Amino acid sequence: MIHWHFIPPRAPNFVGLWEAAVKSAKHHIKRIVGDAHLTFEELYTVITQIEAIMNSRPLIPMSNDPNDMDVLTPGHFLIGEPLTTVPQSSVVELPTNRLNQYQRLQQLIQHFWSR
Repeated sequence: MIHWHFIPPRAPNFVGLWEAAVKSAKHHIKRIVGDAHLTFEELYTVITQIEAIMNSRPLIPMSNDPNDMDVLTPGHFLIGEPLTTVPQSSVVELPTNRLNQYQRLQQLIQHFWSR
C-alpha cells in the first residue's frame, strides 16, 4: 500500500531528498556540459535525455519474487509505464572533433550516465 505525504505549496525545503536530487542533477549537468557551446535545441535534447535517465532509476521492486526484474520507477508515475530507451554505441572515448552533432550530444549524455 502506498501512503502519500504531501508538502505545503511552494515549500521545497520540506523534502530534502528531492532537493538533493535536483542539486546533484545541476552539478553533473554543469560538469558535463562545461564550456560546450550548445544551441537551444541541443541543450533541450541533453536535458530531456538526462531527465529520462533520472526518471528510469529503480525505486522499489514490483513483486517479492527474486526472479522478477520489474521495478517501480518515477516514470511509472509520470506516464504509467517504465521509460525505456535503446542503448547507443559508446562515443565517450572518441575525440570531440571527430563527432557529428548527434554523436556529440550522445557523448554528453553518456558522460552523465557514467556518473
